[in-house]
Amino acid sequence: MTRFAPPREILDAAAARRESLASQWFSAAQVNAGLDLKLGRGCHSASELRRQGKLLGVYVTHPIGSYRYPTWLFRPDGQPVEQLAEILAVLRDFGPFQREPDGLRRSTGWGEAEWFLSPHALLWGAAPAAMLSVDPARVLHAARCEFEEDV
Repeated sequence: MTRFAPPREILDAAAARRESLASQWFSAAQVNAGLDLKLGRGCHSASELRRQGKLLGVYVTHPIGSYRYPTWLFRPDGQPVEQLAEILAVLRDFGPFQREPDGLRRSTGWGEAEWFLSPHALLWGAAPAAMLSVDPARVLHAARCEFEEDV
């Protein structure tokens, strides 16, 4: 079976939409400030948390290659929402998201971000991103039901 390849203009438009969306999200420096790293209370930087699978960062290439962090991942105090690491583990261990070539659980983050932004039946049609700060346990349950076989 031949795999369908979208026309270049569709891919370019999708990339432009991703870049526009990511421009509204936090930079690593902004996340680090929210984690209170300057005061010594934060134990990890945004980059470390992303590499450990505890924080979702999406890779952007413009204006330079870097990661951006969706605003809906954080509580008002700047800390990641409850159960985020568990949700990300389910997505990365069982989901169909593209991984980096080194075989680690890291990815460009876009597949996971798109899952968070898409309406979900188990969340009454709301996107997981919208429910994350309200009911992270329900978002975790939705991820497990969708991706784990033994739930």
